[in-house]
Amino acid sequence: MHILALAALPAALCLAAAFAAGPDALTRARETAARGSETKALEIAAEGLKASPGNRELFLYVVELLPEGPSKHAGTLAAAAHAMQDKARNDYAWPLGLCKALRVSGRTREAISSCRKAMELDATAYPPYRELGLTYAAAGNLRKAGATLAQGVEIASSSYQAHYQLGRILENSGDLTRSHRSYNSALTLSKLGRDLDASYYAALVKAGIKRLKMKAAAAREKTPEPEPPNRKRLYAACLGKFRDELGKDNLLNAIDISAGCRKFSPRDPELAAERAPLLVRAGKYEEGIKEYKLAAALYGAKSPNTAFLRIKAAETCTKLGDSKGAMAQYRLAAEANPSDMNALKGLAAAFEARSLFKEAMGVYKKILALEPANTDAGTRFEELKMGFLSNEQILEELRSRKAIDAQKTVLQPDDIKLFKALRKAEMNGAVDYVQKKAFRDKGLTLEKKEENVIKVYLTGAGYTAYVFHATRDAICFFEKQKIGMREIFRLRDREGSLIFDKAGKLTPEGAEAWRKGLQGTRTWLLPYEPIPESPAAIQANKDLAQARTEGYREISEPEYLWLLRATNCPEDVLQAPPLELKVINDGARVRFLLCYVANSSCMSDIKMKLTTYIESYRAGDTRLSETNTSTAFFGTGGVKKYRFCEDGKIWAGK
Repeated sequence: MHILALAALPAALCLAAAFAAGPDALTRARETAARGSETKALEIAAEGLKASPGNRELFLYVVELLPEGPSKHAGTLAAAAHAMQDKARNDYAWPLGLCKALRVSGRTREAISSCRKAMELDATAYPPYRELGLTYAAAGNLRKAGATLAQGVEIASSSYQAHYQLGRILENSGDLTRSHRSYNSALTLSKLGRDLDASYYAALVKAGIKRLKMKAAAAREKTPEPEPPNRKRLYAACLGKFRDELGKDNLLNAIDISAGCRKFSPRDPELAAERAPLLVRAGKYEEGIKEYKLAAALYGAKSPNTAFLRIKAAETCTKLGDSKGAMAQYRLAAEANPSDMNALKGLAAAFEARSLFKEAMGVYKKILALEPANTDAGTRFEELKMGFLSNEQILEELRSRKAIDAQKTVLQPDDIKLFKALRKAEMNGAVDYVQKKAFRDKGLTLEKKEENVIKVYLTGAGYTAYVFHATRDAICFFEKQKIGMREIFRLRDREGSLIFDKAGKLTPEGAEAWRKGLQGTRTWLLPYEPIPESPAAIQANKDLAQARTEGYREISEPEYLWLLRATNCPEDVLQAPPLELKVINDGARVRFLLCYVANSSCMSDIKMKLTTYIESYRAGDTRLSETNTSTAFFGTGGVKKYRFCEDGKIWAGK
């Protein structure tokens, strides 16, 4: 070879390497993908990544482009991810790349853990949702994959890529209608895009829409199964087997047999109505809801049976935490049978659960029109009505009742509390009670003409009289329940509120417990009894169960306090990512939970270090050095000793 050519060779190689790396490689890869050559685009991007493994944008593009299944480029991606994880611990990109490399290598469980770590680092970025959703799909959980990618669409609603990925999963799960909507959204957004990726994704979306059309055409052209002879006889025999298995409580067998029966009579609402509760009992809630909906549709829009089935569908939605779905089913139930009280009560509760209070008031009005004596509906209607009163209206109410100073112009929190307590007492018969107990006293009530009806209300003095007499009667009532005087003044209701205040007067919550007690319902708790129906306790139990499934274990309060001292970490640092120690309060006690199970979904290297502190404590080793420097070595000065946390932050060197 000529001497000049040899001399020029190193420079040419350097130029080629520079051409393959950095932004140039990324641009060329995107241009190549836009022309329809994904494989070539991946080759260019992967070669560029080898030359520049710290190029974050190029790295994320390789993550996006790497195909599902074994790939020679997975190793390149994993190597770059491992190299950068320690250098950029707070960047989601590197664990995300590791997630993709693990997934295409068939290691989905490990991949899910890496994807979750990426999401913990940045829950507002779309790529972690995309990769976690696709990893769930690779693990066979299409439902969870769809839910995760749908969250991604909420995070990045203007991203054509987000809509495309959701459409692809919906297509694979057989939901062609929703898939078509997602593809159309992706296509519309891709047309607005001016970047190189827009053309690439537009082509993918068009291919997806074409596939959907072919699948829809194939479904239409599918030849119907020939009708078997004696269909009615076969259907009756099948129903007999189904009900026989049901009578033996063989749920799964009954479900399978009933699915076969449907072939003989696909539009029998009774079969669907019998199958739905079985599916729910078997834990197949989503399928049960679909079956309830099918049965309701087969019975028709206006039918008592339809209302009942819609109510059952709504109750099942509530079990799944789907308040929107429950509201829709209760609404349909009320339309099917406008006088169905269960439908109306459920719809009112569903509206309240979604903070649609005006709509809930409208439903309570319908209930009261059907049942004027329904005190629960009347009370709740008035309570909601109070929530829409302005401060000026409340002030005027209190002034007219002489419950506050007539010159008062600014409403205070105590005034609102007084007004609510006064109105609650009136709703529960306080006017009649006061008139009976103190009939000779004047100024305890006042009359107002409203809607051509004279209504009687309590004054401020009347409410004071009500509390005085109700307190005495309540004490007598609790004494008859064989409760000692000392315990009486420490009673609570089922949500933990005191029955009597510090001055010994009956509280509004206490009045409620007393009234229900007179009706034969015990709603009070003795001082030593726990709070079984506290919303905080119910939520705490759910949180505890969820944390345990993720690998958390409870530590004692002394262990928690030791951890604070040993790590030198503030409480907010221990409870925030990446340490994520959980503190759960059930209203009566506080629980402390630490990620403890090795290889669990919550575990990471830094969390593992916290478990070593607890293990040392449990082994009896509670020694802590009080010095801030290490011992000098051969005349050198002492080196600063770092604790787990320094200056309120996790020390980066740990």
